[in-house]
Parts: sequence; structure tokens; C-alpha cells
Amino acid sequence: MQDYFEQLENELEAIKQLGSRSGANGFFGQEALRFYSIAGTLLKSFSCDKDADVDERYITHILSRSILENYFWVIYLFDDPAQTASRYAGLVDAFKLDYHKLLNEPLLPHKDKLESSDPSWSSLNRAMGVNSVLAQVKNDYGDRLNYLYFIYRITSFDTHGKSLDAIFQEAFGKQVNFPVLDIGYAIKLIAKQYMVTLDQLRNAGEI
Repeated sequence: MQDYFEQLENELEAIKQLGSRSGANGFFGQEALRFYSIAGTLLKSFSCDKDADVDERYITHILSRSILENYFWVIYLFDDPAQTASRYAGLVDAFKLDYHKLLNEPLLPHKDKLESSDPSWSSLNRAMGVNSVLAQVKNDYGDRLNYLYFIYRITSFDTHGKSLDAIFQEAFGKQVNFPVLDIGYAIKLIAKQYMVTLDQLRNAGEI
């Protein structure tokens, strides 16, 4: 596959400009910069193919889950330009609800130093689950993306520490294999989609 990550690197100035804006475009710009930082660190510091060892997988899978979730949201936000603003408003509402719940945690320290939330935020809607997001969107080839959910689920096992050998031994009574993802390939796919989104915004005169 063409090295879309390098292409994305060449677009950093445009991405930074997007990141300084508000709304969905600003969210995309900031997430693309975050992706570039995390993915670049992974590619330079770890084996990101299927030959990665267990210790590397504990790091690469966990960090990959972080960039995968917002990758799915970026696709969802820009899948239909006519709905980008309303979908982004829904994402912000979901944040407001989560933040309001955080501030209502009884043991949360230093609440007085945190920004207060509006009481009305408690009635806002939660964000859709990842699987629901993927079921509604398509990639630039027109394919539905819900088949990618298994990647998110695999990385979730490592993120939550549920892929330790002790658990597998207890569950299966023997040593078993667990998938090692080709993270490098996944990074290229994400970079490619972000290039598509950049081109989409450029063609719309927003860059």
C-alpha cells in the first residue's frame, strides 16, 4: 500500500490550521495531529506487524484502540457532509453528559478547580456505541465498515488487561494463541482515510 502516513506528514500545516478552528473541522484537525503523534511513535519504537511479541502488543494494541475509536468517529462525522454539523453536535452532547456524570462522582477531588457543568446536561443523549457508528458509515470505496469492529474488540481485550496468559490458562486449561494485529497496516488505512477527508474539505473550499 502506498505510504499514506508520509503523505499525511506532508499535510501537517493544513492539519494544524484545521485544528485551530471550531466545530467538526477543528475536531478532525486535532485528532489527525494526535493520530500522527501516536502512530509515529508506534512506527518508530515498536514492531507493528504480526511478528510483534506479547510485551509490544500490550503497548501497540492499547494505543491503537485510542486512535481507532476517533478514526471511526471522524468517518461518521464526514460520511455525509449534510449531517456533519448535527452529528458533531451529538458528539459534543455525549461529552457534556459524560462530563456532568464525572462532576457528580462523590469522591472526585478538587471539584472547585474544575469547570462546572450545566444541570440540563444530565438529560442529554449518550454517544452511540462503536458498532452502531460503523454500521452507519462507508469508506471511500462505498463499503460498510462494521466489519472493522472485531479489530476494536481485540484491542479492547489488551486495553482492559483481559488477554493475560493467566486468564487464558484458567479459562481453557492450556496455553492458547491470541491475535496480534498488523498495526502498521491499520495505521496506513487510517492515514489514507484522513487524506480522503482532507481532500474532501479542500474540494469544499474549507482548506
